[in-house]
Amino acid sequence: MSRDSEVANAVLGKFPEALTETVSLATPLTLSRIEGRDQAVPVLRELAESFGIGEPEFVATDDQRAFVTFVGRGQGHEVGMLAVLTRASEDTYSAVDLYARPWPFVKPVRERLAGADKRFDSDIDLSVPYVPAGPPGGFLTDTPGLPGLSADVAFHSPVLTDTVSGAELVGVVLTAVQEVSGAPRFRVANRFDNVSVVVYDATVHGHTWQLGLVIGLDGNDEMADMRVYSRPWPVAALFRGEVYKLLRDRLGSQYWQGESPLVALGEG
Repeated sequence: MSRDSEVANAVLGKFPEALTETVSLATPLTLSRIEGRDQAVPVLRELAESFGIGEPEFVATDDQRAFVTFVGRGQGHEVGMLAVLTRASEDTYSAVDLYARPWPFVKPVRERLAGADKRFDSDIDLSVPYVPAGPPGGFLTDTPGLPGLSADVAFHSPVLTDTVSGAELVGVVLTAVQEVSGAPRFRVANRFDNVSVVVYDATVHGHTWQLGLVIGLDGNDEMADMRVYSRPWPVAALFRGEVYKLLRDRLGSQYWQGESPLVALGEG
């Protein structure tokens, strides 16, 4: 089995030996981390089945982490998942942090999972500010410089149900994003050939919102493709409601499929 296959299968719950006995798992759908391989592996398998993921889309590794993305069909809709694995040794990982997109299509996946595993129905309480434990490693001391947007950049949002295209419109969306969630606090910024991976935290309604950005670069080292994944889904729902208020006059109904964005804010 190749290294890429080992990493992908670890995320799918098919290769438990790649995870330490004390591995810690953060899902896209719940607030608390799941501790221990015996607890984490069944949840990874549940998630893989419900998200409809199998072969990885992208795999990259360095001496500290591994990154994997998947595309699946979750309850009839295309959904994506990003896994960030923290290395414990050359062959094992001590933490797995999962992020997903887009929220309106992830929500039915959560509802399906909640029918069999109550963690997905109970571990979603935002009555107190959500502060995550991890991913391991803390924050970067220096803010990474991100490349500019290509003229025909494609932006795949964690909350929008269609792709935003073109530098002008993507710029409008990114301005709204920062207005709602503030400046990011970066945890990871890695480049692998023509792909960069950035992991960062933002804040929505006093809750931490965690995101992973996979950037495809063109020949001019500009961002041609931006795929953003986030966790946990209750905070993503709050963000979607607030950004909807800013963008509903610019983005048509194809971007807002699923539950009304205002429902999460108690305004729908």
